[in-house]
Amino acid sequence: METVKSKYSTCNGPSMNPTLKPGDGLEMYTYRDRAEICVGDVIVYPHPFGTVDVVHRIIEIKPDGVITRGDNNNKIDPYTVRFDDIIGKVIAAKRRNRRIPIKGGKTGFCIHKLMLLRKYSMQYGLAPLVAVSNIIAASGIFNVLHPVFDLRIIHINGEHQRQLILVTGNRAIGKLLEESGEWQIRFPYKYFIDKRRLGKQPAK
Repeated sequence: METVKSKYSTCNGPSMNPTLKPGDGLEMYTYRDRAEICVGDVIVYPHPFGTVDVVHRIIEIKPDGVITRGDNNNKIDPYTVRFDDIIGKVIAAKRRNRRIPIKGGKTGFCIHKLMLLRKYSMQYGLAPLVAVSNIIAASGIFNVLHPVFDLRIIHINGEHQRQLILVTGNRAIGKLLEESGEWQIRFPYKYFIDKRRLGKQPAK
């Protein structure tokens, strides 16, 4: 049986990262029959509530359509994609000068599970380290180094609001949060900067 292929513009957004990346060119297979559709396939379909097309992976097949999810998304898509709305299955991505095959079926579904495991292990595995880091920063034990930094507060006036940026040298290291009036300092500077010396002030 001859494979029906068509070129499909590019991938946009991070929902399929790292399987697909923004800017990837997509090579599609057009399904000939509903029986060809498999759990694990990466498909293209029009968003049921929007004006753009979506590139996500099938995680379940139901009598009236398929359930999808992005490899990088936390949640399953809140809708069922009708079989007739499926534009095609992504079989390859063109990234720079490379053609990268995109696996579907059982292999694709296993890849999807591995991507989720990777995502959650990174997210929750780092949580204890982030907590310890925040405790150290809040303790202020390294604030004695505050005078070492040549700090300046830059006022950026936008159309509807004013933003305050903390700068040392030519590097922006923090900003004043509009909601709370508290300074948010980047790592590793948050260990050394004494927020009390910066003051709590409205961003507007």
